[in-house]
Parts: sequence; structure tokens; C-alpha cells
Amino acid sequence: MQKIIIRYTLLLFVGLIVSNLTSAQEMNNTLYLMKNVPQSNQLNPAIQPECKVFIGFPGLSSIYLNYSNNGFTYNDIIKDGTGLQKDSLVVDINSFHDALQSTNTISNQFSYTFFSLGIRAKKMFFTLDVSSKVDTRFGFDKGLISFLKNGNALYMGQTANLGGLGLEGTAYNEVALGVSKQVTEKLTVGIKAKALFGVANAYLDESDMSVFTSETGDLVRLHSKQLMKVSMPLDITEKTDPDGTSYIDDIDVLDDDMDANFFSGTNNKGFAFDLGATYQFDEKITFYASILDIGGIKWNDSYELYQDATFDWKGGDWSQSGNSNDPNYREIEDVMEDLTDSISDAFRFRDNTGSYSKALPTKVYLGGSYELNDRLSFGAVSRSEIYDGNFRPSLTLSANTRVIRNFSASVSYSMVNNSYNNVGVGVAAKLGPLQIYAVSDNVLAMNPNTAQLANIRFGVNMMFGRLKKKAKKKDVCKIQEDLILQHMEKIKENTEKEMEKKR
Repeated sequence: MQKIIIRYTLLLFVGLIVSNLTSAQEMNNTLYLMKNVPQSNQLNPAIQPECKVFIGFPGLSSIYLNYSNNGFTYNDIIKDGTGLQKDSLVVDINSFHDALQSTNTISNQFSYTFFSLGIRAKKMFFTLDVSSKVDTRFGFDKGLISFLKNGNALYMGQTANLGGLGLEGTAYNEVALGVSKQVTEKLTVGIKAKALFGVANAYLDESDMSVFTSETGDLVRLHSKQLMKVSMPLDITEKTDPDGTSYIDDIDVLDDDMDANFFSGTNNKGFAFDLGATYQFDEKITFYASILDIGGIKWNDSYELYQDATFDWKGGDWSQSGNSNDPNYREIEDVMEDLTDSISDAFRFRDNTGSYSKALPTKVYLGGSYELNDRLSFGAVSRSEIYDGNFRPSLTLSANTRVIRNFSASVSYSMVNNSYNNVGVGVAAKLGPLQIYAVSDNVLAMNPNTAQLANIRFGVNMMFGRLKKKAKKKDVCKIQEDLILQHMEKIKENTEKEMEKKR
């Protein structure tokens, strides 16, 4: 029986990986209540793994990939064609536009834990994690797509506000040292300190775009204001106008400077910490709370790329492009090149060096579980991300089972990113000291056409020293009641025997 379960666990493990890698891959809600997987401690430093020692298998301790957006799916953009295009796929701009939120965010995360270690010391548990993380996000307003779809005919004599763009990419290494302690029989608290070493960062600190169209339509005024901060090896070529104004002419990434020192991120240091707690309310109910990534990184050797420009578009002069025999004939490509050069000259970037600090996205988890019996429990987890003044909530309901001692599984349902079709699965199997696990918050991402969320976390642990399960304590009142009932039963039996003798 155990071999069959492990065999199907391996098949499901591979299926989880394949389904998510093929669906374009930050949630970890399903993992949060899988307490037998040591990596749940990364989500709540108060959770103590069910072993005395664990070691994340070097190179395979934990690999995590995540893709999410809060507005649209593949089916909202790509449709089956009709009529002459019935054999083709077409872009449906109207469907894409209707699916958008007022502000739309697309994000990707990757986390790779090189090494993990956990050691129990009586009521305390110590952990060490060494990881590398990448987080990229892109955002835009619906107004930008509305303008591109409808054009400027609706804005004659008006200014169309296209909103701003959101863009950030961060790569950093992390060394996290944590400790948790069972303060009372019911309460356990934990804290994790993180040393951060920034590798590279780029983000738009300011962004605003607008288009003014005159009432007669003979003038279109484009305005763009952008401020991007960048910390990575760059070669910036500058030029100077006759009036003495300097501007950026070209930017190249210095690949040769991306050596071991660059990827160690020792020039950009930071600090963050996690807090967590668990509280066992009674024999069946347990509450959980944690807050992660309180802190940030100071980025040195950085650049500020600034732009604040306006360009008056009055159209191109096509009068000399109609007759190729005209001695003043100009190719259409030449006219377009003049226009793009004019726009490029108007929207120049200027740079400034310095340093800046950037906070990590903070995550807040609140959860609870109800243990129906020794094999089955139910739980709920709320995860909220706080970043740049934005608040992004999610909610997950789960059922967790342990069929046999060395095999556990979890099934979950999540509401996140304005999406309500997220069904998650988690499995963990242990053979001897070796544990293999895989978790996803949305296995339906195997069909990427309707998915807004796709993620996978998998890894291998070595676990030693089985933790003995404490015997459940009976309620004092219940014990007294049982003793009274037993005593009354004996009195009744003795009375019946005496009456029988008298007869």
C-alpha cells in the first residue's frame, strides 16, 4: 500500500511541475498549513517542523515559480477567427479591454533555496535558509488601452490622461536565521532575521503620460514624465546640445562586469525580519499569524534616469512622396524616420548618480485550522500583500489529510487577483529520512487559457528524529464526571447484589 501511494505521489509531483512550467509561470497559501513540510516555516517562523533535525537537500531544498495578473486571461486576448480568418487565431482588443481592471498588474517571482537547516532544542527550533530571489512587476492603467483602442477622436479639445506605468525588477540573495519557542502549552512565537544582498534593481519612481488634441485636430501634444532608478552595471553615453544641455544618447548593460562579485550583491546591503505566532485554542482549533519581509535594501552605484518632455505632433510632410519621378521625392520611410527622430529628440533622458533605498513587499498571513480527527483537518488562510501603498488580499480554504504517517496531501480553493477558479494541491511523501514535496495553488493552470495565477513549489528534504505526538489531555471536569459516574455505577451494582441476597 505504501509503495503504491509513493508511486502516485511521484507521478502527481511531476504533473504539478509540468503543468505549471508550461503555463507561463505570489502565493504560498496551500503550503501554509502543511506543517509536516519544513518549508512552511518560511511562511510562519513560529511553525516548528515535525522532526528534530531537517536538512534541505543541497540544490533542491526549495524551488518556487509564480506568475499572476489581476485583470485578464489568454482567452481574453486570443480568439478563434471567423469568416475568412476562421482557421486562424486573432487578437481581440475589445475583449482584452473589457477584461481589464482600472489598474492592472502582472508579476513574476522566482525563489531558489540553496540550503536549509533546522535543529530542535527542547522547546526551541532554530532554522537557517540561504536563498536567491527575483521579483518582477509591470503595471498599467486601463485608460492607456482605452486610448489605443478608441483613438483620440473622443478627446477633441481635451487632454486624455493615460495614467502611468509601473515597472520594477529586483534580484537579491538572502541569508535568514530564525528561532521559535514554545512559550506555553498553547502559544508558540517565532522571529527570523534576514541579511539581504542586492544584485540588481530597476523601478519607475514616477510615471505620467497624457495626450492633448486640439479642437480642429491639427495638433496632438504628447507629454511624458518618467523617473526611473536603476542599480546595475551600465555604460551611459551622453551628448551635449549647443545650449549646454546634456542628455543620454545610449545605454548599454556591461555584461563583462556581471562577475561573481556582482551576483554576490555585496555592494547593496539590506535587512529584513519576519514575525510569527501559533496559538492552540483547544484540542481541535489552532490559530496562525505571521508578517514577512519587514525591511528593504539600500542600492548603491545607482542611476536616476529622468524625463519630463512635451512633443507637438503636427503630422508628417508627405507632399514629396507621391511621385517617384519628382527630383525632390522622399521615401515614406525617410519621412517616418524624421518623425521618430523628432520624437526621440524631444523625449530625452538625463541621468544622475546616487543611492536609494527600496522596501520589500510585505506579506501578512492570518489563518486557522480545525482538526476533525487524527487524519483530517480543515483550514483557512488569508494572505495580504502591502506594497507601494497598494493592498492585495487573497483567501484560501483547504482540507489537509494524512492517509498514513509518511504521506500527506492538501486540496485548496483560492480567491485571488479577481479570479475565482484556483484549485490547489499539495503532496508530501517520506521514505526513510528522505521527503519529497510539491505544492501548487492552482493546478487548473494546466489549461493556461483561463488562468490568472500559476505557481509551483517543490523540493527535497532529509528529516531525522521523529517527534512524538503528545497524548491529548482530558478536561478536568470531564475526568471528575467520569469518576462520579463510575462510583455511582458501583454503588448501583452493590445495591442490586444486596437485594438479590435478601431474596
